Amino acid sequence: MKEQKLHKTEVLLSESFMYDGVVIALLISVANNIYDLSLLDLANEFILILIIWYGIIEHFIRNSNVINLDVRYRLLFYMTLLGGATLNTFVYKSYGISYIPVLIAPMLITLLIDYEFGASAGLILSLSTAFHHHDFFMFLHFFPQVFIANFMLKNIKNRIQVVKAGFVAGIVSLIMILFQEPVRHFYFSLQDYLILFLNPLFSAFAVLGLLPYIEVATRVYSNIGLLEIATLNHPLLKSLSLHAPGTYQHSMRVAEFAEHAAENIGANAILVRTCAMYHDIGKIRNPEYFVENLKSLENNPHNTLKPEVSKSIIMKHITDGIEIARKHRLPIQIELAIPQHHGTRVMKYFYAKAVNESASVDPAQYTYAGPKPKSKEMGILMIADVVEATSKSLKESSVDAFRQIVEKTIVELIQEGELTDTELTTSDLKIITDTFVQIYENMLKHRIEYPVINEDIETIS
Repeated sequence: MKEQKLHKTEVLLSESFMYDGVVIALLISVANNIYDLSLLDLANEFILILIIWYGIIEHFIRNSNVINLDVRYRLLFYMTLLGGATLNTFVYKSYGISYIPVLIAPMLITLLIDYEFGASAGLILSLSTAFHHHDFFMFLHFFPQVFIANFMLKNIKNRIQVVKAGFVAGIVSLIMILFQEPVRHFYFSLQDYLILFLNPLFSAFAVLGLLPYIEVATRVYSNIGLLEIATLNHPLLKSLSLHAPGTYQHSMRVAEFAEHAAENIGANAILVRTCAMYHDIGKIRNPEYFVENLKSLENNPHNTLKPEVSKSIIMKHITDGIEIARKHRLPIQIELAIPQHHGTRVMKYFYAKAVNESASVDPAQYTYAGPKPKSKEMGILMIADVVEATSKSLKESSVDAFRQIVEKTIVELIQEGELTDTELTTSDLKIITDTFVQIYENMLKHRIEYPVINEDIETIS
């Protein structure tokens, strides 16, 4: 029943955006014709953009794990695309073709959403601009530099890569103009060629300048922004290490497992590491009720509590985490990861305790609200979280015992249907298993014992 309700909600959400392409196509067409309105040109451009939208972009939207996570991703995509179209028209009318900053909007979309959407935005802007001015050579000039620059921004890890993308796009811009020179005879001056080269580079600098403001305003963060959040100096992580040191250590180990696994299967390692560091931030409010923060198991407060009370306290770390993430304006990716890392799993320990007290206990009362993990990154986070917590119960630390825990965890999650929406393949799960085991094996390695030279000097009394 719960699955049917969730599916119905997703269908309704999809249907509510079914006609977005019509609105966006119309607005971009109007933006292109704002200075020299021609109804025929407007109609032709509208049809052209509509074909691109429903032929390409709609396919990406329906198959993307990113843009469907939250409505603000869609709105950000639409607003950036429309802003880019308006800016291009204004700059062309005021300064000419050489100054059109066609890269800004596609680069922002690639950094904040996904490469496919950035390239699609570049295709729309390049083709609609060329179509409006009846000059297909403009498309041959714009789109190659857009495509190359956006391709270079896939899985970006630092700001210098944005500048490199702009620099390479500048070279591509020059090359495309030089290829057209024998046919079109531009008669450009040295200054014109310099502008054609510097335009993409300055566009890259503009993207770097705009990016932090967009991230803070929308809470949709690029990999660059996520790296700045994933610092041990962040006030929330400092507070977590002080008030819930066990949870802090757990989060750091989960982050290590998840990051390396994501790298090895080609997922977004920066995203999963950042989410792992903050996934249990809600435990900061009641740290003494979580076993990893207890000094001894004999002092476990749940020993004297009813299972339904314990369940409510434990589950509250999800809602508390979401509330804290919103209060501190953490990236929306972290807020969405907090409920996904438990998915819709049953809280087995307290459910079993409740069953011992009363046989007529509904397991739904001890089930997390979800949703289930919606991407490879969130699937890895769930596996890493369970594995790290379970490994603490190992009586004897051994690689074989740990491997059994990882394999058992993955089998259980598959049987429970928690990994259904993650698109993790059998090959991915094997790589994740091997990665976790390798990391654990490295943790078990001991350093040699240093010899004592002078016991009297080296002993502190």
